[in-house]
Amino acid sequence: KLFTNVERLISSRNLRPKKKEGFLKIISIFSFLGIMLGVAILIIVMSVMNGFKTDLTKKILGLNPHIVIQPNSFIIDDKYISKLKSTFPDIKVSKSFSGEGIIINNDNAKGVIFKGIEDSSLQRGKITDYNLFGIIKLQKQGFFVAGIVGTIDERKNQRLVLETIKTLPKELKIKFCFIGEGEIEEMLNIAKSYNIEDQVHFLGYKKDSRAFIDQFDLLICSSR
Repeated sequence: KLFTNVERLISSRNLRPKKKEGFLKIISIFSFLGIMLGVAILIIVMSVMNGFKTDLTKKILGLNPHIVIQPNSFIIDDKYISKLKSTFPDIKVSKSFSGEGIIINNDNAKGVIFKGIEDSSLQRGKITDYNLFGIIKLQKQGFFVAGIVGTIDERKNQRLVLETIKTLPKELKIKFCFIGEGEIEEMLNIAKSYNIEDQVHFLGYKKDSRAFIDQFDLLICSSR
């Protein structure tokens, strides 16, 4: 049962006014409704915030590790990394690199953030995707392949990437691969208007996007 007899008795005694105090019944009803509405809003807000926290954590950890160890008064060498791996066998330890930079071409300048991970720490599985074979083929031909992963929409701001590509010299051997579903047709039309359609490839949704991220020479994040 949702309520016991004792709970029903206590609530009825407090909610039902005496015959001479009829006005208190209205106050009790409004008080009861106010408490009920407040508790409902609290539950809804907590549920939304918990979901937002989970989604935000996944997005942050998609680019950053759970723990970052930086040198201060000591040097992080291979011996130190081996010690960490032996002490914490269930934790994945990898060398990462980050920095800031700027791309300048003629009168155009774009600020960028570089983030990388040591190539030997990547786990490469069997390649089964045709587009992934195409990326590897481009790299063997000497092309530098940059990747942009995410739903193609205004929030992810892939248009900024296209505007940046437009300013790059045509002789550069760079290909840009976009992974994700969304406004692909609109992006293709923009690429054609910028005359860069031969430099960009829209691959659509990929279930195993991690394999593509591992293969890209550069991962670009253009979210607002």
